[in-house]
Amino acid sequence: MNRQQALGEFMREYPEIELDLDFTDRLVDVVEEGFDAVVRAGEPTDSRLAARKLGSFRSALVASPYYLTQRGTPKIAADLLEHACLHYCFPHTGKLESWELRRNAGEPELQLPTSMICNNIETRVRFALQGLGIAYLPEFAIKEPLADGRLRTVLAGYAERTGVFYVLWPASKHPSPKVRALVDFLSAWVFPTSEAKRR
Repeated sequence: MNRQQALGEFMREYPEIELDLDFTDRLVDVVEEGFDAVVRAGEPTDSRLAARKLGSFRSALVASPYYLTQRGTPKIAADLLEHACLHYCFPHTGKLESWELRRNAGEPELQLPTSMICNNIETRVRFALQGLGIAYLPEFAIKEPLADGRLRTVLAGYAERTGVFYVLWPASKHPSPKVRALVDFLSAWVFPTSEAKRR
C-alpha cells in the first residue's frame, strides 16, 4: 500500500482526526516547524525526535518498454554511459544522489549522464513512464507500473540501494492520542509484515 492509499484508509478509520499533509522531499525541522509527525527515509540522527521503524525497501533501475525499444537495454553498468539517466537532487544540499551500483574492487564510480535532475520521486516516475530515460527508484514508488508492465527493471544484478523508513515525532512531548493513532496505523499498514497484521 502506498502512502496516499494508507492515509486515505486512515481518514476512513479516524474521520474525527484532521490531517494537514505536506508531501515534500525537503528535510524539515520537525520541532521548529511544528510538525506532529513526519515519515523519513534513513536512520534518525536528531536526538530531539522519537522514532519508530516502519520498514525497509529496495530500489531498482527502471525504464519503459518504449525507451528500451528505442535505446536498447543496458547489459552491464557501463552501458548506462550511453543512456538518458534521470537523477534525484537532495533539496537541502543541492547534491545529486549517487546511483549505488555493484562494482569490482578498485573500479571507479561511473560518471553518469545527467539527462534530467529533479528534487522529487514523482517527477522521475512520470518521466520514466513517458520513455524519457532510466531512473533509479524505490520499489514502493513503482510497484504498480512494474506489475502492469509500464516499467521494466534493468540491470537487476547491479542495483544495490536499500533504505529504511521511520516515523518521527518530537520526543520532548508525550504524543497525543491522535499522533499515536497515526504512528500505529502507519506501522501496521505501510509495511505490513504478515497478512495477520494487515487485518
